[in-house]
Amino acid sequence: MSVRERSPLGSDRRPLEVQEDDTYLPPRNAVHPSDRGKWTRIFYLILLWLFIILVVSLTVWGIKYYS
Repeated sequence: MSVRERSPLGSDRRPLEVQEDDTYLPPRNAVHPSDRGKWTRIFYLILLWLFIILVVSLTVWGIKYYS
């Protein structure tokens, strides 16, 4: 028995043909996209506005009561 006969790389096997499956389903995130990105953006915008309101209100409070 030669090396070529024992080696699967040297054999004359044909590659298996890929057949399309009739029950193919796309990934879940393609069918039902997530709103996570939208909610993350809203969350960060709310945090930003709360910080801006806090800074403005503390500045006004400081000017009003300590000047």
